[in-house]
Amino acid sequence: MASLKNQAVSSVKLTSISMLATSILQIGQLLILGRVLGPAVFGLIAMVQIVIQFSQLFLEMGITDAIIQKEKISKLELSSLYWFSIFVGLVLFLVLLIAAPVIALLFDEPSLTPMIQVVGISFLILPFGLQFQTLATKKLEFTQITKNEILATAIGVLLTIYLAAFTTLGAWSLVYGHIAMSLVRSVPWVVGGYRNPETRPQFVFSWNAIKGFVSFGMYRLGSTSINYFTTKIDQVIIGITLGSVALGYYSMAMNLIMQPVQKLNSMINRVAFPVFSKIQLDSAKLRRAYLLITNMLTTFNAPLLAGVIVLAPYAVPLLLGEEWQQSILIIQILCLYALFKALGNPSGSLFIAVGKVRWSFYWQLAQLGIIPAVVFLSSLSGNIFVVALSVGLLRLVLFYVSYFVRIRHIIGESLGELTMSIVKPMAHSVIMLAPLYAINAQLTGVGPIAIIVIDALIGMLVYGLLLIFNQRELVVEIKSFFQKRTAVKGA
Repeated sequence: MASLKNQAVSSVKLTSISMLATSILQIGQLLILGRVLGPAVFGLIAMVQIVIQFSQLFLEMGITDAIIQKEKISKLELSSLYWFSIFVGLVLFLVLLIAAPVIALLFDEPSLTPMIQVVGISFLILPFGLQFQTLATKKLEFTQITKNEILATAIGVLLTIYLAAFTTLGAWSLVYGHIAMSLVRSVPWVVGGYRNPETRPQFVFSWNAIKGFVSFGMYRLGSTSINYFTTKIDQVIIGITLGSVALGYYSMAMNLIMQPVQKLNSMINRVAFPVFSKIQLDSAKLRRAYLLITNMLTTFNAPLLAGVIVLAPYAVPLLLGEEWQQSILIIQILCLYALFKALGNPSGSLFIAVGKVRWSFYWQLAQLGIIPAVVFLSSLSGNIFVVALSVGLLRLVLFYVSYFVRIRHIIGESLGELTMSIVKPMAHSVIMLAPLYAINAQLTGVGPIAIIVIDALIGMLVYGLLLIFNQRELVVEIKSFFQKRTAVKGA
């Protein structure tokens, strides 16, 4: 157990570095593209990103999770999965090549056609290194993962920013940046994977050897693809019904909110999944781990999002320019969505770890009938603020519905504990807001940068004191989770 804790602690530290670095780079790209290109072109970029991210799900097909979840895998299975993954990448490239005109017609944006076709090249590149990275994740070997991700993201982001700022390529900047990032991400894994006899694939293929993985992966693919669709349906509908400018405002707001939240959430869940897998037969440990992760996510996300609410009116004009003023209220409203979206994600890792991928699939399928209906009805108002409020309230409701229909069957009855793990950090975040608004009312002659700095410092001080005095047990848990020496001592 001590060894697992040590690996988890080391993985968290390395993943934290990777997530922090890539998050800073991607947020920087987001802000610069928004300021240089404006809402209309940024809306076009959002459309390309939807296609890229949705296609990425089909590239992995849930098989990466299946590899991590299965305790022992033979050489024949790994080799067959490797060539199968390359075949899937080729199919994806061809599908995007053919479907690009249809997607462009759906959004009424003819310029999307060549961009989608060219960005499909990345799916010919990524499969060659994907399995090697998956095996490193399975072994909690995050040192190389961290290096590769930071390097690939840095090159992709810097190239995208350069092309956007110093050329007339516009939305094409993202396409070329994505291809470059895919290439830099894959090459080190391919070189290292083929050098290592244990991971080097053989020139063999057996469908019978991978049927179980594909079956597992298809349920996972169904779950993740539906989840992605229900997450992005609001942007798709806005793009179709309200156009690229409205989508630009909404997409910028959603990205600014979700980028830091997703990185933090991914950092914890990325380590939580293999850890959940190790203790999948112990329901008591699963329950404690799930509640701890939920509490940690709320403790980190709630004050961050509360800070976004109070600082958005100062930060948006400063960072993006006055033309983005309409996105401020959207950003503030979507903080509710971001919090409960983040809190819902650990359940995915929990169900995959215990082999209940069908449960996740059926849950996502049920949401497929609910979320698009709510988003579509709210979009009939013609007001993106109404859409933002609707998706936020719906995400809160779905979080608790998920507990009753799924989560409690794995971790047992724990509604009171689950609610308290969320309510206390949220209450502390609300208390933190009071002095910030009071101080800002007095800073009428102070510039936005000074206000942001003052609010950040005071907010961290107030929340930190509340955390120390009212959540001392969590502070101890976090300390033991992130410090190897303490973790070993407690093993």
